[in-house]
Amino acid sequence: MSEGNQSIAQTVAAIAEGHLTSRQWVEHCLERIRENEALGIWSHVDEERALARADEMDWMRKDGSAFGSLHGCPIGLKDIIEVKGMPHGCGSPLMGEISKANASLVDALEAAGAVIIGKTETTEFAFLNPARTKNPHSLEHSPGGSSAGSAAAVASGDVPVTIGSQTNGSIIRPASYCGVFAMKPSAGIIPRTGVFEQSPTLDQMGLFATSLEDLGLVVDALSVHDSRDPHSIAAPRPSCFAGAQAEPPMEPNFAIMTLPYSDLQSHACTEGFREVADSLEGRVEILEAPPTFEQLIEAQRTIHLTEAFRAFDSMGFIGNPQLSEVITKMLAEGQSISQGNYEEALIIRDSLTEFFDNFFEDFDAILSPSSSGAAPLLSEGHTGNPIFCTVWTLAGLPSLNLPILQGESGLPIGLQMIGRRRDDARLLRTARWFMTTLFDEGEG
Repeated sequence: MSEGNQSIAQTVAAIAEGHLTSRQWVEHCLERIRENEALGIWSHVDEERALARADEMDWMRKDGSAFGSLHGCPIGLKDIIEVKGMPHGCGSPLMGEISKANASLVDALEAAGAVIIGKTETTEFAFLNPARTKNPHSLEHSPGGSSAGSAAAVASGDVPVTIGSQTNGSIIRPASYCGVFAMKPSAGIIPRTGVFEQSPTLDQMGLFATSLEDLGLVVDALSVHDSRDPHSIAAPRPSCFAGAQAEPPMEPNFAIMTLPYSDLQSHACTEGFREVADSLEGRVEILEAPPTFEQLIEAQRTIHLTEAFRAFDSMGFIGNPQLSEVITKMLAEGQSISQGNYEEALIIRDSLTEFFDNFFEDFDAILSPSSSGAAPLLSEGHTGNPIFCTVWTLAGLPSLNLPILQGESGLPIGLQMIGRRRDDARLLRTARWFMTTLFDEGEG
């Protein structure tokens, strides 16, 4: 199976060579899902559909048909992504109807030969109210949000890869808490058609896996243009799989910004991050973040809540008693934001994009904590603070979680690596250099 040092590409090659079948791979994952049921990772699993699809992939191999890059690979999807014939739950009792069509990204995955196992738990409408999912490293701790189930599914070994989404910190933060690799590619790389829309300006898709190479392989499969998504990039994409295997032409340079919210970091996070910076031996430059960075947090919130109110209003959900108090309060705040403030926040976002386009002339990547520290306790009633992801998401920059740090309690903490917009392959190449340089064992 795709475990340990066995990558998805190697497992797919084993199927192609007849050493393994897709059905065996899928059955293994279904068994893991049953074993880990107490973690509350999955909102819907369709065993019959998954096994039928696996058998179809195995028949295609025997028939000598074309072989996709994800041939037979089991994948889980955050339950805001539409899959034909599966309930579209979005973590809310207000949803749950059976989808009549696939999201664009589901079509892309299946065109590459993937097997959709089912839907992973999400926070209510991918917002703040915690999901029922537990952290596989400690059942008393949060897996993060909103892509809670997607992060936990990879951390627990249920499936080798899952898809999630990020409007603020909903991929990178849960990956940090669950100790897995994750990537939020540049905005517009993965189409969002058929995904529950909370903020059309900020919503971005991403994924969780057990290695950089697996991230690159799956991003390439997902990286398709869809003209129905106004942010989808109508241009050739870089090869992320090649990037995750490549050597940089020269040793990369890194920037670390002194952020206005760095005082929120735990002691273990601060010390671990400092050790990483020291180990890079002069390849890091410490920079003061521009004073405007404090405005960026407010700009993101203004855009997010304004667009969320519009989305819920268009569905007729405003004032619905089945919405949690958390969402109700945030939607009320969104309703109170003036059009002028919203437009000003969009202008700030546009200027940020221009700033970072110039910034990466001198640096290959920015390093930052992925989260303030280790996962909070479930009893605290929240999924953690996304603030260490906010600026990079607002700018639409590609971001990675590298699971290399550890908290006081032994729980994982991630290091975040951020790259230039639409230069995702270079980011993966830089991350590969980073991991192989800092750790003898490379990615694993």
